[in-house]
Amino acid sequence: MKKSRIAVAFVSTIAVTVLISSVAWSPVGPSVLASGTNDQVQPKMSAGSNGDFFMSWFDNATGGYDVRVNHYDASGLPTWGPNGVLVADRGFSSTVDYYSSAVSGGKFAVAYNDDRTGVDRISASLVDATGTILWTSTLGTSGVYVANPKVREDSFDGSIYVSWYEGTASKLQRLNPLTGVAIWATPVAIQDGTAQTTNADLWPAADATGGVMLSCVRQVGFTGAKTLKAWRVSPAGVLGWTAASTTPATVFSTGSLQIGNYPACQAIPGVGYAFCWYTSSPLQVSVQFLDMQGVAKFGASGATVASTTTLERVSPRMAVDAAANRIYAVWAERTPSTSNYGVSVQAFALSGSGARLWGESGLSVSPIATQYSTDFTAATAGSGGATFAWQTSSAFGQDSVYSQRVSADGVAQWALAARVDGASDKGMMVNMRQANASVFAWPTGATGATDIAAQRVGDDASVGGNPSSPGDANGDGIVNGADLAAVLAGWGTNNPAADVNDDGIVDGVDLAVVLADWD
Repeated sequence: MKKSRIAVAFVSTIAVTVLISSVAWSPVGPSVLASGTNDQVQPKMSAGSNGDFFMSWFDNATGGYDVRVNHYDASGLPTWGPNGVLVADRGFSSTVDYYSSAVSGGKFAVAYNDDRTGVDRISASLVDATGTILWTSTLGTSGVYVANPKVREDSFDGSIYVSWYEGTASKLQRLNPLTGVAIWATPVAIQDGTAQTTNADLWPAADATGGVMLSCVRQVGFTGAKTLKAWRVSPAGVLGWTAASTTPATVFSTGSLQIGNYPACQAIPGVGYAFCWYTSSPLQVSVQFLDMQGVAKFGASGATVASTTTLERVSPRMAVDAAANRIYAVWAERTPSTSNYGVSVQAFALSGSGARLWGESGLSVSPIATQYSTDFTAATAGSGGATFAWQTSSAFGQDSVYSQRVSADGVAQWALAARVDGASDKGMMVNMRQANASVFAWPTGATGATDIAAQRVGDDASVGGNPSSPGDANGDGIVNGADLAAVLAGWGTNNPAADVNDDGIVDGVDLAVVLADWD
């Protein structure tokens, strides 16, 4: 279900509204990564090792939101078949959150609620590099409410860790990566006193000793403040950031998260853990960094992205670049009680104490303007900067995706925000990073007929460029006479479908690119 949104206007660099299916990245329009009758929703995306990526989603084509996964090459082409692999044929008539993540050796893990035994449990499945399901492990106590599964590989020894919410506590289990069999006799239970303790995110430990970091939302009563803590768990299932203490680290304790909000974090190997969230009253975005001992470095409750509360700030996303010593954040913002909306970004030094690097209010990438709505931001980091994306709406169901790249020192890299996709009904975005590019994906289409689309945005502001074959003008995965014809037909114009090098003119340079990439 779509949330109320916040919106922005930017002049388009490329205006496209047409979706294309199962072809390589193209400036003609985004690729459809998952399609079929009824709804394909809630994509989760994980980067592979060389520009490739994995995606999971819920597929309602035959009733009951089933779990499907697929692997895509760097050009966005599926390698496990056009509809991917059916992991779980479920009977649910609605959806809740779930998780998936890439695993070493070209494998992919997904954790989800599972009703195939007649009761609601938590299952985790591991798919190998060929798309074969290696095993499925079912967890959770039968008859007890379970939700919010997470799954991660520990690079220390390859173990697969699964966390979930059960009753009023979070549970964690360590699985044998070869068989999926539970290693611990009983799951580790994590509960902060008598508070409801709901798992928020799960990451391999940032240090080199193995185990995981599990963050949890802590809440007492339905109306109680929802704060965030983090637990360090060893491979033996022992809680504690240090040998002398089993207490959790406090990420933030002043204020409250919105109901149903479970902030994501990111582990930075050898450095620590970054977090980003927004509070409910006031509506403001904050960032926190924990070192490898669980010590909060940005103050007791994190650093706010702006020094004032004159704007409502929501829907944040975060990206981290250890090489650039940066945590980047993007959010949607609104003048309270108006239809004036915008998008801003901010940066913090990983090695710092929470000082704002891009001004006291951040850097505006979409100035405040009167719009229908704006929400669903996204961010990737690398190559000395960050690429941000957001959705803005001119009317209900008319959501366009825009993007802007900002250098590590806070300078916008493109004269205008790139229009990634034209107006259609869209849902929450996910993303992954390629070399010198970002890939953004989102559900698109009206309820009951939703597909999952994606587009590649280069660091040079090119939209839809194919990283492996720039000369593939028509995006069909092969460079041949059809691409040559497209360039010749567009000669002397700025037609983006023929301007394969994205320099604003179709000329001999584009012809040379096509000939150089000829298959």
